[in-house]
Amino acid sequence: MARRTRELAWHRGLDRAALAGEALRILDEEGRDALTMRHLAASLQVEAASLYAHVQSKDELIDAVLDQVLDGVVLPEPGPDPRAALLRGFDSYRRTLVAHPAVVLLMTERSRLSTSQLRLAERSIEILVGAGLSMRQAVDAHVTLVAYVLGFILQEVSRPTAPAPAAALSPQMDDVVRTLRERSVDERFEVGVRLILDGVGVPRQS
Repeated sequence: MARRTRELAWHRGLDRAALAGEALRILDEEGRDALTMRHLAASLQVEAASLYAHVQSKDELIDAVLDQVLDGVVLPEPGPDPRAALLRGFDSYRRTLVAHPAVVLLMTERSRLSTSQLRLAERSIEILVGAGLSMRQAVDAHVTLVAYVLGFILQEVSRPTAPAPAAALSPQMDDVVRTLRERSVDERFEVGVRLILDGVGVPRQS
């Protein structure tokens, strides 16, 4: 029976990438609570058991989804301007994840890194070390950058679509809100990354 199930899955053209793609569609359109192995199998018109010919568990399925999403991040090449490379890389990381809010939440709940997450971390460390940071400094900088970027993304994807009722503000806070609105979301993100790079000592291009 197990052999017949595997043959059926193969016959339908299923593979790990196809499973991840359909799982991502479910996450995007129905939310993370909708993603179960049974629902995924029904969506693919196969028996749930056939999925295990390609992934051993739901955890492995989530890893495949994360890899498929993060493979879309443009990996910056090391070069003479490490700040620009890091800005490009983390901006691409943010834009890729904002397009898949449910994936962002899944990432924050996992204790292990997927293959693509490791690849992105390795490139970030490589650029930071190439900018003159020690390995200790590079690791600390990378951890700080990722924490900032994920926190920023979580705010973006969790923000209510309807504006909240305006609250009475003190003159100082009214000035704060006015100042905040002077920058776009993209500009706020870039300023934050630049502040971190300044703090960890990544040099500016002369």
